[in-house]
Amino acid sequence: MSLFYVEKQKIYCEGRVVAVAEPLSGFHYRDDWEEKEEGVFCWTRTVFSGECDREDFETIHMALKLVEPVGFYMIPGVLYHGNSWGDGLEPKGLVHEGEPWVFASHRAGIPAGLYCQSEKTAFGMWAEPSSNLTASCSFTEEKGQMTARLLFPEQEGPVIYCARDTYEDRNYIDPYVNKSGNIRVSAVVVLKKRSSAEGYDYDVYVQKAWEYLKRESQIVMDRRSVWDLGFSFIKDSAYFEENELAGFAMGLTWQNGGWKQKRDYLEIGWVGQHASLAVSLICKALIDGDNSDLIKGLKVLDCWADKAVLPNGLFRCRYDRVLQYKDDTENRDERHDAANLYSVIEEYLEAYHVLLEAGIDRKSYLTIVQRLCDFITSVQRKDGKLGKAWYNDGTCSDQDGTVGCYLASGLCGAYMEFKKPEYLAAARKAFEFYYREFMEHGYTTAGALDTCCVDKESAIPLLETAVRLYEIEGNELDLERAVVVSRYLATWQYHYDVVFPENSILGQLGYLTRGGTAVSVQHHHIDCYGLVFYEIWLKLSSLTGDLVWRERAEAVWNNSLYNMSDGRMVIKGQRRPRGAQDEGFLQTRWHTKKGEYFGVSEWLVVWHHAFRLKILRKEFLAKRVGYDKEEKNIC
Repeated sequence: MSLFYVEKQKIYCEGRVVAVAEPLSGFHYRDDWEEKEEGVFCWTRTVFSGECDREDFETIHMALKLVEPVGFYMIPGVLYHGNSWGDGLEPKGLVHEGEPWVFASHRAGIPAGLYCQSEKTAFGMWAEPSSNLTASCSFTEEKGQMTARLLFPEQEGPVIYCARDTYEDRNYIDPYVNKSGNIRVSAVVVLKKRSSAEGYDYDVYVQKAWEYLKRESQIVMDRRSVWDLGFSFIKDSAYFEENELAGFAMGLTWQNGGWKQKRDYLEIGWVGQHASLAVSLICKALIDGDNSDLIKGLKVLDCWADKAVLPNGLFRCRYDRVLQYKDDTENRDERHDAANLYSVIEEYLEAYHVLLEAGIDRKSYLTIVQRLCDFITSVQRKDGKLGKAWYNDGTCSDQDGTVGCYLASGLCGAYMEFKKPEYLAAARKAFEFYYREFMEHGYTTAGALDTCCVDKESAIPLLETAVRLYEIEGNELDLERAVVVSRYLATWQYHYDVVFPENSILGQLGYLTRGGTAVSVQHHHIDCYGLVFYEIWLKLSSLTGDLVWRERAEAVWNNSLYNMSDGRMVIKGQRRPRGAQDEGFLQTRWHTKKGEYFGVSEWLVVWHHAFRLKILRKEFLAKRVGYDKEEKNIC
């Protein structure tokens, strides 16, 4: 007999009951259970004709009551053990004003996905997309017992989370009227016997979802075309020189009948990506031999290097604030965060070495990085925490959030450059702190600068630091931890393609969601920020031999290519510049600025291109053959 089996609507593990299927009252129906493989069952519920035409027909439930006490629960990309961390107004807990939260299937990266675990058993369930009706999901708790519930047809309530910290005050139920007789709805149930009460065991759940929901329908684009479109956008639409600054607008917005540069945030990293884009221009000069690209890239990096370095080693991360305050560094408006400071370390180190290829020695870039790393190590707490952001005088303005681990990753890179043992020691101590915190809570926090919540972005430096420490020290435990963090990141990835209404923008564009990543529990839409860990997942696949990380990485890449304009793309009457692409894709009931569902953000950003070009510049430089810097006369 299998470890798990179903008998009389009860799921057993080694002879003990772990879950009980709730009956569906008031309907004539049949339940069928099919064991697909060890621990994986397809549960099909058929409601027979005649029962579905009643005037009071509203909902078909598929509910499993869990017998064992639940220690952690999750709806992927939506709800992580109640979303208790952070000060946002996103859905928290299991109920809203006494009524259970109900989320539509397309709000989660696994369709109507539910996961929870007891001390002995890990349990997951999702709605099979081939069901006659689209599903929603909900957790409820009564007398200490939790129930995982799928609801058909699709519905959301008791209110709809429709924009950041914003709700629509209504319940939604799909106005489905059955005209075809029997209704068949199906769920996939995944179980795992836990070997320890510690940690999180959704590895089998996300793996089976990735396998069972697989589609071969993603976009593929020649990498050279991606390269050319990226540079078209950053050079022709985003680059500017003004007020002693050469840099890039963070993106374009539609104003007064045309696309206008948005320059209120001029960041070295994060959304602005000035440093990375500058390094990409320098690499393009090496690859394609265009001196003008080298000149522009150098101008951007040198401008920041000349104006943004503070005496204590900190780096002013927003140039718009440098222009505003100039030498008045006592202001409390400027805060220099871990993510941007990480970009300073990474990009100036890479710029130094790339420029050497061009015959240019910028040792001053190394000085910038070393002084910044010295500052970071000087402010580290005894428990290993580094912090999230600092004022100009070096005072920490925000201590909390896994995002501080970005600096641990940066310190690993600095150690490889300077071989200073204190950098590696600080990175190790910080990683141990942030990994321990992650394992205590089951989620990472505070990645995006405009939010304070559970998210995916703050897990990226945790993953990157684990891999870097493994490469430096060779400790297998770090590689195992990298896999654990990757599984968490996988819960943010879309495992399937949402079917959009034909009259919606995403439906008309033919956008496919598989591979994309949800942003955070406070922002319920898809972006392609997974590009940041694309290379790490490829490396992880090579190091572990597990091909799933390569598959997931390639799905991230392919998903990132949707809706990139060739210069002729017109959406809602607005022609988009060559290379332009939206920041967000609204795969669920999430408003655009004009209140539309299933649309695009109409916010054309540079950071997509920064991440893709960073990947491609390494590939193209590595494949470069016969380059002669003297013949090219790049100087």
